[in-house]
This record gives sequence, C-alpha cells and structure tokens, in this order.
Amino acid sequence: MGTLAVALEFASGNKQSVSEPPKPPEGQILMEKKSARLSRPETATPGWNIVGHEVLESRRQLRSKVNELIRLASSSALTTGEIRQQLLLAVATFGPQLATQLVRSLHRDDYQERQSVVWLLTLLNDSATIPPLQRMSGNKRVPRAIRLSASLALAGMGITAQTIDNHRRTRLYAIS
Repeated sequence: MGTLAVALEFASGNKQSVSEPPKPPEGQILMEKKSARLSRPETATPGWNIVGHEVLESRRQLRSKVNELIRLASSSALTTGEIRQQLLLAVATFGPQLATQLVRSLHRDDYQERQSVVWLLTLLNDSATIPPLQRMSGNKRVPRAIRLSASLALAGMGITAQTIDNHRRTRLYAIS
C-alpha cells in the first residue's frame, strides 16, 4: 500500500494509524515479500550441516597432522624412534586415512617434502599403501619425479620386482 493510499484511508476516517500494517479482511492472509522466501523445512534432520562440518574438520586435522609429520621428518632434531612414535600416534588417531594421505602427499612439488614423505611411508611400512604406490609408480601420466618417489617408498618397504616375482611363483614340492 502506497503512502498516498494510507493517507487517504486515514483522512477518510479509518482508525488505523500509519505505523500499523493493514489488517487483512476475515479469511485472507497477507504475505510480506521477505517472508515469502523458502526456508529449511522443519522435517529436516536437526544438525544436518554439523555432520558435514565435523567431516571437514577431521580432514583438516588429518592434513595438518601429515604436514606436521613431514616437518618433523625434515628436521634433524628428532631421532628415527621419536618420528616413528609420532607416526604411530597419528595412525592410532586417524587410522588408515593417514597412510592414504601420506601417499597423496607424494604429489607435492617440493623435493625435500617428497623425500620426507617417502621416509615416513618407509617407517610406516603399511601394506595398504603398496597397491596405490605401485599404480603411481607405473602411471606414465604422473610426473617422473613423483613416480620415482613412489618407487623409492616401495623399495624402502622391501617391495621390489624380485620380491613381487617371488610371491607370484608357486612353489611345488613333491611329498613322498
């Protein structure tokens, strides 16, 4: 309702003041423009975005822990035993996702960081990292430096072409 219309109604004896919104006639509902927006339905699960936030926060903590481990591995202040202890604490906290994140960290541009990741993977010696490292080292689309790092991590864990061939050979023995 425009200002002129309100003034005319007020002048014609309508008792409503200008500051009050117009009252709808019986059975009609007035809807303001702002209240016409869609809102989240009341039937939606409460805290639906909190779960997504918790997942993002745990991923952020995992990446932060991996970055911290890489920094620790790069510094010469800690012994191998101390690094291994920190690595095992991180595995206890994050589970198999830590090994997966370490494998992904081989894609870093910095050579020193990649070298630290190779060393961490060697210390971890997790068999779950072997298939992704083998795929990475054999993938020609992956840059050569990263393939080499994946191969070094495999070699550090004792996974070489010879050990793979030895596992594939079936040893048959005659029993008499």
